[in-house]
Amino acid sequence: MKLSASPILYHIYVRSFFDSNGDGVGDLDGIRKKLDYFAWLNVDGILLSPIFESPLSDFGYDITNLSAINPEYGDMSTFTALVEEAKARGIAVFLDFVANHTSSKHPWFLESASSKTSEKAEWYVWAPARADGTPPNNWLTIFGESAWRWHPTRGEYYLHNTLSNQPDLNYRNPHVVRQLMKDVRFWLDTGIAGLRLDSVNLFLHDDKLRNNPPRHLGWQDEARSDPYRYQSQRYNISRPENIHLLKQLRVIADGYDEKKWLLGSLSDPSPYAVIDRYTSEGDALDAANIFESLSLCQNVQQVGEQFTAFFNAVHPGVGCWGLGNHDIARTVSRWQHANNQPTAAKMLLTLLCSLQGVISIYQGEELGLPEAHVSPSDRKDLFGQQVIANYVGRDGCRTPLPWKENAPFFGFSTQSPWLPIDDEHNAFSIDAQQQDPHSTLNFTREMLAWRQQQPALREGSCRILAFNEALMVFERHHESQTLVIAINGSNQEATIRLNLPSPAQTLPLPHMHVSAPTENDVLHLSPWQVWVGELHSN
Repeated sequence: MKLSASPILYHIYVRSFFDSNGDGVGDLDGIRKKLDYFAWLNVDGILLSPIFESPLSDFGYDITNLSAINPEYGDMSTFTALVEEAKARGIAVFLDFVANHTSSKHPWFLESASSKTSEKAEWYVWAPARADGTPPNNWLTIFGESAWRWHPTRGEYYLHNTLSNQPDLNYRNPHVVRQLMKDVRFWLDTGIAGLRLDSVNLFLHDDKLRNNPPRHLGWQDEARSDPYRYQSQRYNISRPENIHLLKQLRVIADGYDEKKWLLGSLSDPSPYAVIDRYTSEGDALDAANIFESLSLCQNVQQVGEQFTAFFNAVHPGVGCWGLGNHDIARTVSRWQHANNQPTAAKMLLTLLCSLQGVISIYQGEELGLPEAHVSPSDRKDLFGQQVIANYVGRDGCRTPLPWKENAPFFGFSTQSPWLPIDDEHNAFSIDAQQQDPHSTLNFTREMLAWRQQQPALREGSCRILAFNEALMVFERHHESQTLVIAINGSNQEATIRLNLPSPAQTLPLPHMHVSAPTENDVLHLSPWQVWVGELHSN
């Protein structure tokens, strides 16, 4: 199955997609039974949140066996059927692959912690305390806490760049590297199209465990709420030698007859330089995304700033883009002045699907689903309470999909789901929106079909032309087509002079009501509207 250079992936949060067996938890067979939905929607592939064996304290990012499936979600026969039936419909399957760390309950870690002479003693990053008993150095987790945790049995500290129950694997140990290669081959052999490597820039650390230096001046205001920003993360993340491990993974991926994609997710103070290092030569990752990019943007000016930084640093400018995910409040609730409006949801989806690179639509975005209210007594995510004061956690973007209007549990399950569904989501149900030709869901379907007909969007380059807090204009260019796209990302009417180099034919977009520019190239855009023009040479 060959994907375009800019495929559309539907990002599935497995626990909340569809429950096939009535236990209140979404599962792999539930995804299999809904494959026709993805084909109808016109997506190219699906990206599954972690499905591996796990105690689920962080809902899949704390793994106890990277080559086994969590029994709540199914088994290998179920997964194999899902991949085969997806392929039959022309849908590629990707896995969110967590390889930087494991659960502290993983048998490897238990053995490693038991003794300094055990067979797996060096499978994790261990270091003795300093003379005063404090951690080996000043490294912090991305949440602002010490990245070291004392283990009384072993009598040493272990490194954890994320949560303390997720110890980092030691990829300076060749045995750990060989195990990673084995696990990657195992999953690629199942017929999936590729992997998204989580925390891909954290795999290797400084072997001398040197202290990170302080940041340059200007960090003080940011650091009040985030101690991580006090440091320049020179030694604990994005080490130059990390690229060699990624190149080994590329060799494995390139050994298959069908293309196998390697995507990455990372966080770094200079993220786009890291992405360029990992993607520009074509011998490591195909594309990568950062948490700090579009998923934190609240207006088009912030998007424009991110794009400008990206295209200045990454050559070629192929990214992996998503407006939302399972770690951040839903886009239509987060975006400035959007107020959960369907018109704003359609604009945001058009913006996302007009970008160059791998596009990820997080489940529910095709419905314009707003952030759910989850009462304190129903919350399951302990992340916020552990790390950030007054943070309600991530449950609001993780609640189950509403499949059937007015049905018990909105058709997600036959019994009470693991997270309650917000009653407000009833009006956004899939069956109701499929019947409404003007719905956000039908817009998404038509938009994706329209996108497939545009060579500039499927294969072309991207160039940012102008942006401010309300407006953004950019160009997508392919040898057979050049498009100019103007977006009004506000709830106010906007006017812009385009200064086009040649005449443009307005291309009608689904559900968008935009007039063509005047003879002077002046374009009037209503709130949340998008104009697309195809340039023609004189």
